[in-house]
Amino acid sequence: MNLQDIQAFVAVAETGSVNRAAARLNLTQPATTRRVQNFEAVLAGAPLFDRSVKPATLTALGRHVLEHCRCVLVAVAELKACAANASNPAGDLRVGVAHGLGEFVLTSPLDALRRSFPLIRMQVSSNWSANLIDEVRNGAIECAVGLLTDVHTVPTGLQRLSLGEERVVIVSSPESVPAIRCGNKIRLRDLTEEGWFLNPRGCGCRAALERAFDRQNLPLQVAAEVYGEDLQLSLLAHSGGLGLVPYRQLALSPHRQKLRVLDVADFQISATVTLVRNAVPGRFDPAIALLVKELEGKLDDNSGSA
Repeated sequence: MNLQDIQAFVAVAETGSVNRAAARLNLTQPATTRRVQNFEAVLAGAPLFDRSVKPATLTALGRHVLEHCRCVLVAVAELKACAANASNPAGDLRVGVAHGLGEFVLTSPLDALRRSFPLIRMQVSSNWSANLIDEVRNGAIECAVGLLTDVHTVPTGLQRLSLGEERVVIVSSPESVPAIRCGNKIRLRDLTEEGWFLNPRGCGCRAALERAFDRQNLPLQVAAEVYGEDLQLSLLAHSGGLGLVPYRQLALSPHRQKLRVLDVADFQISATVTLVRNAVPGRFDPAIALLVKELEGKLDDNSGSA
């Protein structure tokens, strides 16, 4: 039984595509297919994929074999780590950062990582948290720092490390929302006439807001889809309306004094700054562990509470 064949089988099973698995393994598509076929042949030709459907899915046997293969790869990675100089890893460490967390992650935490591991070259990308989880699963990046809500799921084979809670707040200009001016308690129904400046679809916080409105059969008026909370805050400060942003980002905004946080009685988002990585040990483990420590420290020093 060949270890490379096992790796190819796991890659195809986790990515759901021979093409994506080939990219993850840095192989051609035919080479990846051959390795999977070789692995099936070793198992007496038992089919691990149902190829009668597109895309192919794991058979019941395939799902069972996948769990055993993951255990094998974990054991091999741990064995290699024992023999390798894991204290000073080198190479390209690919890190994904969720939109809205860039300034938080890309300052002192990455500076500390670069000082401690000078042989590592950082490659940082930004995306929605859900897309970052897929990128970790597909092997496109080694780890991701996301802002996860109850709409996000982390698949089997990935590890999630909760770093701290993040308060996501509804903000408005002083001229918006008549109920505020009257001193009344605010509820979602009081916000149906206001226009919202929101991230495009794909943002987990927007999805949570839409679900809250849908549960009460209330209309959500989107004034504009604006990519990035910084621009949203600027527009709110100058033209009025409502927005949904991490409090940490509002606190750092130059428009903070022109905006107010709304205390909405029937809406709260439970969001957690989370690092997602492959559960299989790897050569960048010491660097990722330091990144986790630095991020936890920064959250403690600069909490997202009002």
